[in-house]
Amino acid sequence: MTPATLLELVNRYYQVGARDLHGLDFQGLDLSAIHWAEVDLRRANLTRANLHQADLTHIDGYQITLAQANLTGAALANAVLREADLRKAHCHRTTLINADLRSSCLDRADLSHANLEGANLTQADLSHANLYWANLRYANLTGANLSGANLVGAKFCQTLMPDGTTRDLNCPVNSHQLA
Repeated sequence: MTPATLLELVNRYYQVGARDLHGLDFQGLDLSAIHWAEVDLRRANLTRANLHQADLTHIDGYQITLAQANLTGAALANAVLREADLRKAHCHRTTLINADLRSSCLDRADLSHANLEGANLTQADLSHANLYWANLRYANLTGANLSGANLVGAKFCQTLMPDGTTRDLNCPVNSHQLA
């Protein structure tokens, strides 16, 4: 089956209300701008897939493989990505608001300008990740590995750091606190 035929089949499957794509292999496919909200992608293989501008909000991506995938500008708000493999993934300007990334591997991932507000990154491997100007407000980084990570310009507000402390840089000041 050609990649185009597979994609047509999966799109028809989605359009009739089916959401179970777990364990399927989409390695290297061009899935840019695809709309797969609320899809079950547990243990799916999307290594090197092009998911530029894709809508993957509310997906169940437990143990999904997104290594070297292009997720630039993709929407993954409220996605479950526990124990996911996002090594060297391109997540520039990706929306990961309230995403569950516990125990995930984001080693050398490009998360520059990504929105990780409220994301759970407990025990995640962010070693050498590029978090340049990333929004980490209200994120949980407890036990995360940030060795070699680029945090230049990253936004912190009520962010739980790897050592359990709270970081409050870039927090908006309420006007009633100034009085």
